[in-house]
Amino acid sequence: MMNKIINSFKNYSIWLYIFLSYPVVDFFLRNILGIPVISSLWDDGLLVVLLMFTAGALIEGREQTMSSIKAPLTAFTVYAVALLVMDMPYFSVSFEGFRAIFQYILFFFVGFFLFKKRDEILPYLRVLTIVGILVGAYGLLQVILGVETPQSWISSGESIRTRAFSIIGSPNILGSHMAFLAPLSIGLFFFEKDKKWRLFWLLGALVMIGALMFTFSRGAWIAFAGALSLLGVLVERRLLIIGVIAAILVAVFVPTVTERITYLFTDEYIQKSSSDGRIARWLGAYDQIRYEPLFGKGLGHYGGAVGQRNFGTIYVDSYLFKTLAETGLIGVILFFWLIFKILKESYYAWRKTNDPPYFWLLAGAFTGMVAVLIHNMVENIFEVPYMSSYFWFMTGIILSFPFLKKGEPDYE
Repeated sequence: MMNKIINSFKNYSIWLYIFLSYPVVDFFLRNILGIPVISSLWDDGLLVVLLMFTAGALIEGREQTMSSIKAPLTAFTVYAVALLVMDMPYFSVSFEGFRAIFQYILFFFVGFFLFKKRDEILPYLRVLTIVGILVGAYGLLQVILGVETPQSWISSGESIRTRAFSIIGSPNILGSHMAFLAPLSIGLFFFEKDKKWRLFWLLGALVMIGALMFTFSRGAWIAFAGALSLLGVLVERRLLIIGVIAAILVAVFVPTVTERITYLFTDEYIQKSSSDGRIARWLGAYDQIRYEPLFGKGLGHYGGAVGQRNFGTIYVDSYLFKTLAETGLIGVILFFWLIFKILKESYYAWRKTNDPPYFWLLAGAFTGMVAVLIHNMVENIFEVPYMSSYFWFMTGIILSFPFLKKGEPDYE
């Protein structure tokens, strides 16, 4: 028995399953076990272990090549290192800001190089989605039970009193999580042949969409709708019609959703947002770039968790504006170049897939990626370790797909 346990730790599967259960494991370690050192460093240690397995896979030999995104990724990394060296008086802060970006990008290499065959990725995508379903179900349960939510999450001009936040602790991040994985659950629905599994993934998608709706996160709603609209334009125009019908039904039967959207266009919202809300924070980031247009204020200096801890700056509530303020025009151009290449190559990897079940599976994964990127326009989603890690891991899987060997798909 003990030998079986020891041998299981020699395989990357158990470590990958722990990673894919990131929010659940992190919640348990921080809120139940409560050992500070373990709860703070466990994910760093997990990344090191997975990178060791990835290095072993590279030594063993892999067909994957990074030629498609190598140039923008290298350029963005070199530029960030240059910013790090240029800011020696605040080197520790800059290094922390550097780590907050590039540590999670390392999960791209795990997703890109670890697998050899297509069917190897299936159990991990299933576990990732099941974790999302459980997290979403808990969020819905909070709404049903009327769990009290902080008043700071609710505007005085709205009638909303309960927002789903699950174990994540933030409705906006939960919304992004659901927008990321609901399309993947739909992709798994099309992938599976077993009727019971198809029903499970369909119900799971509905649970996550329901949780997304009751987060009342406008940014997550817009990101999800935008990603699905893109999928409709690229693949099936009838999806747009279904989406419009669904939106109308939600507006009729869940009037709080309509209220939440229309509140954006009221004078009260504009005034509050301009004084201490998103608009004010975006303008604050713009003011920073006026004084340091090319190179920005420096990594970790403004608009995110590192800047808040070290300089007392507030969250910008936009990863785009945070990147602009910290890295300047040069940095944000390089970052956009990287994201553009990722989207382009992910799209090509998906559309070149000739196997219909895998085509829809990758369609779901790609749609979730797009949703997270759109949401980053109005939230600091990449500031959340598990969301950033999930995004880069999924990016690695999609870009590696054309190189993975075909095999008999594990439909069961």
